[in-house]
Amino acid sequence: MKRLPYGISNYKMLVDENLFYVDKTMYIEKLENLHSYYIFFLRPRRFGKSLFVSLLQHYYDINEKDNFDILFKDTYIGQNPTKERNGYYILNFDFSGVTTHTKEQLEESFINITKNAFELFQNRYNIHFDYLQTGSAANIFEDFFTKVTTRIDKPVYVLIDEYDHFANELLSFQFDLFKDSVSNTSFVRKWYEVLKKQTKTIVKRIFATGVSPITLDSFTSGFNITDNITREEAFNEMMGFTENEVRQMIKETVRFPMDENDMDALMKELHKNYNGYLFSEDANERLFNSDMILYYLKTFIEKKKGP
Repeated sequence: MKRLPYGISNYKMLVDENLFYVDKTMYIEKLENLHSYYIFFLRPRRFGKSLFVSLLQHYYDINEKDNFDILFKDTYIGQNPTKERNGYYILNFDFSGVTTHTKEQLEESFINITKNAFELFQNRYNIHFDYLQTGSAANIFEDFFTKVTTRIDKPVYVLIDEYDHFANELLSFQFDLFKDSVSNTSFVRKWYEVLKKQTKTIVKRIFATGVSPITLDSFTSGFNITDNITREEAFNEMMGFTENEVRQMIKETVRFPMDENDMDALMKELHKNYNGYLFSEDANERLFNSDMILYYLKTFIEKKKGP
């Protein structure tokens, strides 16, 4: 029996610990086959977005080339690798930790997260150089790209997790600060303009996750290169769990005997509480929130009853 990956958002850890994994790797191939290279994908909170970003990182990272068979041996993409596998330098941004108390703290926190991403990049690839440490987020971003361009020989894949986390908080409590943060002259808008500019040089792909399209729509021409595939039928099930996936999870993780009647009773309870997400009007498969299902099953396995 396998253990549940509750709370795990690192793909390598999931594999190393031999945790149960709902294989979503076929969507790597689907994403590559799109005509768009700069993708935004939105889902509610706790829907597996960070794990999928980690999946992309480990699949495309040049540093993981020797680990490919270990990381993907039991997956669809392991049997059907694409031509771009392990072909990128990965630049990760996670904006879930941006502080939103004041405008000054917001910008300072945004800059720190940007610089932390650069430090991770330099350490990951052992490419060390000095770049601008003070000034606006956009100026620091642009200087980093100017310096790194001459030091790498493959394109960059930019992964952005929780792109709108701070903006959603501002929408709820500080609307004026939200408007300032996405205005034509805002530091956030300027940062994305730099990223857009770099797609003409070393940034070949972008994949960004979030919850709401409001912030993205607010950028207008400042970042108008992206394709929001959130409601595309082909990607309805890219995150979250289908009924068949949940049934298989139960079979492989529940440590005590369950007959078909037990399974049906459990599924009925899960349907009542957690099923119902449909992200495309053309899709037929309704989805379970992944975090809620994992929490319920974790409790069910431990106590033989739900939370």
